[in-house]
Amino acid sequence: MKIKRLSANQQYHIDLELIKSKPANRTEAKAQLAAKLRIEKFKEKLRPVGTKYARQSLERDNAIRFDEGKVESIDTVRIADCYKRWRGKSAD
Repeated sequence: MKIKRLSANQQYHIDLELIKSKPANRTEAKAQLAAKLRIEKFKEKLRPVGTKYARQSLERDNAIRFDEGKVESIDTVRIADCYKRWRGKSAD
């Protein structure tokens, strides 16, 4: 017999019930942690992720705020040279 897999919504409700009680042992604690991770993953799917248009509008809004003087620019002259140095694998 083929095992039937639960839908995401059914699994979400089961996970909500699972995390309501305190874990009695380590195995239950691991199961609760897995349930919490599944709940977060389910919630992320419901939330709209930053699309290209949302990113563009955010950049435009930030540019408008910068032009109005609401956001201070970063003055790179005041940053010490030791912080500007290249520190990668090929650095001296």
